[in-house]
Amino acid sequence: MELWRRLILLVFICVAVWLAKLACLAPLILVQSVDFTEKQKKEGSYMGFRMMTDEKQKLHDMPMHDYISAVTKGRIIGAAGREWEELFGAITAVTDGRKISDEWSRRLPSDQHPMKILFFRADEPLFSSLSGYFRAAGDTAYAARPAGNRTEYLKLEYRVYRDDDFHFGSGLSSYPHPPTHLLYPYRKYGLWLLLIGLLAYLLLPRTKSEPGTLQYPLWRMVLGDIASFLLIIPFFSLPILIIGGSKQLFTQGWPLIPFFWPLFFIGIWLLVISAWFASYRIVLLEDRIRISTYKGSVEFPFSDISYFQPVVFKPPKWLILLSWLGALSGKGSAQIGAAGRAMILSSSASGSIGIRLKNRADIFINITDQMGNDAMKGFQKILKALQEHEVQEKDEVREIRSLGFETLRLPQK
Repeated sequence: MELWRRLILLVFICVAVWLAKLACLAPLILVQSVDFTEKQKKEGSYMGFRMMTDEKQKLHDMPMHDYISAVTKGRIIGAAGREWEELFGAITAVTDGRKISDEWSRRLPSDQHPMKILFFRADEPLFSSLSGYFRAAGDTAYAARPAGNRTEYLKLEYRVYRDDDFHFGSGLSSYPHPPTHLLYPYRKYGLWLLLIGLLAYLLLPRTKSEPGTLQYPLWRMVLGDIASFLLIIPFFSLPILIIGGSKQLFTQGWPLIPFFWPLFFIGIWLLVISAWFASYRIVLLEDRIRISTYKGSVEFPFSDISYFQPVVFKPPKWLILLSWLGALSGKGSAQIGAAGRAMILSSSASGSIGIRLKNRADIFINITDQMGNDAMKGFQKILKALQEHEVQEKDEVREIRSLGFETLRLPQK
């Protein structure tokens, strides 16, 4: 149960992060107002400079009716009905800078693009019947309706975003950016998944222990889980956030995977270790020690013990190096947090009672945390039991570089 408690939370967190950046690249329709009179005046102008070509000069000198025909190429749709009327009204308000309702505001570009644009899915009712106009990315059509003695036009552009529009650091680099609810439609489910995972972690039943059992306190197990997730979540999420899309991580951002995800998998391993210790129980019997985990129970007679000694566990040097490299690759507050975690990892060390069996196997009973504080209440009973059964005690401190707390090492052949 302790393993399932953590794995459920792990899966739901990772799925929530994945869905938060799972980009939907279904075709979109970009809608904006067009003033052909103003547009004709600006023919040949670019960023304040006049670069008039023969073609631009020809367009500039055309009568308005011919100019509209040349620009639209005859792809003009008669806009009639309530839905078109509401769309024209919303676009006019956006163009004039007036406040619009939340229903229309959520269709604005997410990057505050200066162009006054509204986004729609190509399969929405208003546009699904226009599929004949839109066959390739960049196709345009124009909706027209009479307004007094003139005609109002909307430009409809068929836009398709692709995997290669996502780049390192900037994410989606094709502008304007679609609204978040269209680009990442599954993000809304993330919070619910997080809540379900957290409830499973908190509410799944815990193993009851018999009187006199030595075990690690619950609050320490929770802190261990938090430490594991502080390694898991950033290193799982960062490559997805850097490239800007979950699927795009495997198409455009795959070089990030070997850099970040090894630490992510180490975090999973630490979480499994945390589950091991959450179910870890020691019972001192008359002539033996019984140790139980989620894998079952094993008993070790005192007569099979050769000696015991103090042991110190420290993180591997390569793990410390990777932590610092990860910190240096971050930005802003993320870099500060990663640097703090790397600093803590560099100085961490935990103490254990190392028991050497006569078959040369080692049993490790971890009694302090990485900061040197007592982790198991009553561990002195273990030392007293070993001394009472006249097991040899060595004063030499053994140092071990390891990914996490160890409990057993089999003899090397």
